Amino acid sequence: MSAPCIATRPAAPVLPAVPSHGIFEQVQALLAREQLRAAHVRQLESLLDACGGG
Repeated sequence: MSAPCIATRPAAPVLPAVPSHGIFEQVQALLAREQLRAAHVRQLESLLDACGGG
């Protein structure tokens, strides 16, 4: 049993800005950006799976 296909693509998340100073802050921002991007990709993949019938 497959979920109904959702035709609208979810909006990409707004990625936090990476500060120009402070290596720790830069690393934190980059990790946050990567986590948001990965979550968005997983959401798109799940929608594609639902559209493809599983």
